[in-house]
Amino acid sequence: MESWRPEPPTESDKSRSLSVNLWSRSVDLARHLMKSVKWLGWGRMLTVCACIPLVGFGAFFLLRAPAPPIESSLSYATSTVASTQNAVAVTDVSTPGVLIAVHVAGNVLRPGVYDLTSDARVVDAIRFAGGATAIADLNAINLANRLNDGQQVYVPAVGEKVSPNISSSGSTNDSATSETNSVQYPININTADVALLDELPGVGPSTAQAIVAYRDQNGPYASISGLEDVPGIGPAKFAALQGLVTT
Repeated sequence: MESWRPEPPTESDKSRSLSVNLWSRSVDLARHLMKSVKWLGWGRMLTVCACIPLVGFGAFFLLRAPAPPIESSLSYATSTVASTQNAVAVTDVSTPGVLIAVHVAGNVLRPGVYDLTSDARVVDAIRFAGGATAIADLNAINLANRLNDGQQVYVPAVGEKVSPNISSSGSTNDSATSETNSVQYPININTADVALLDELPGVGPSTAQAIVAYRDQNGPYASISGLEDVPGIGPAKFAALQGLVTT
């Protein structure tokens, strides 16, 4: 006799079994949640529910990407106009680097001829000559005047009467020199008369007469340093005459 064999489950039996299992698991989960709520208490549950949004907001605030700086949204003006203005300004100024020769005389520490740039001023020439002496009258000249090649800058002493061929800027006035003065420097102090010696900057009629009188009494000057022995010529005036006189 053949033994009895159980029949395989049908599709309806499988679906019924699956629904029973799901229901059973749902009931178990609900019971577990109820037990957890009873263990935690409603107060703790409400506290946890309130803290979760706060923690999420704090994490978003700390981890969010920073806002772009305001400078990145600003538009910058083009530099074309500024470049054009700079080009115009450069064309109005003498080209630096080109040297000019300037004769600095009068009441400065180191009179002489100096090479300066073409954009130099009278004040620059005086600095190159070691600066003004203690008796120099810088208010009598224009320190801001621009220099030219071959120009002479004369620094007068306080109270000194400036020769007509010296302009108010402290430099020789070429037009006045050509029209009213034909003196050729350096002047020979052994042959010049009182009128010619009077043309020297800082030398008045009385000093010119003293130079001639000293020459008549002691003979010709061996060198220009002999002027230091003439009454009325001190170190400052002698320094101003260097380069303008010879023997």
